[in-house]
Amino acid sequence: MTATLPRATALGALAGAAWGVLARIWMRLISGNPEFSWTGTLLIIGFAALLGGGVGVAAWARLAGRSRWWTLAVVPGLVLFLSPGMVLAPSFLVGSLAYAQRGRILRSVGWAVIALSIVANALLAVLVPEPGAETTLGLVVTFVLGFSILAITLAWAGSHIWRPRHRSAPAKDNTERKSDSTPLVLRGGSQGL
Repeated sequence: MTATLPRATALGALAGAAWGVLARIWMRLISGNPEFSWTGTLLIIGFAALLGGGVGVAAWARLAGRSRWWTLAVVPGLVLFLSPGMVLAPSFLVGSLAYAQRGRILRSVGWAVIALSIVANALLAVLVPEPGAETTLGLVVTFVLGFSILAITLAWAGSHIWRPRHRSAPAKDNTERKSDSTPLVLRGGSQGL
């Protein structure tokens, strides 16, 4: 089944919103002084849905063979990475190379960025805890597991920016041309020429 632009955008936004809900639950679990506000929660979910919708548009454009300019649909959703969300930005922007099918070296760079991001943020959580919060083993495990899941899923979503483009389908008029308008070389020697 071929996805349409509205369908891809809606699926991306829905997946982004689901990620935002998981992120908000994780934030609540790791907080030493848990506060809940509908405004903050809805902003997190809304920004995640905006990013997910942009990723859906970029993925559709890539599969449809559209130009790379469609990738700019992701830009408005980058507001998710302002303030505390910036610790996840490296996973989305560079860690996404781990899934991008662009060669062994770039995949290794992507996985290294994801791993370094997880380790650095775990060390930050242990060495610089929230004021008045006690750092327990359970809290560290919750932090590392939750951050890892969020970072890896963001890297997968961001990979739609870096993946190779599909070429446009050839015209349906059965002409013997490549899509770049260069003539095909016919096999069989020079018979009849």
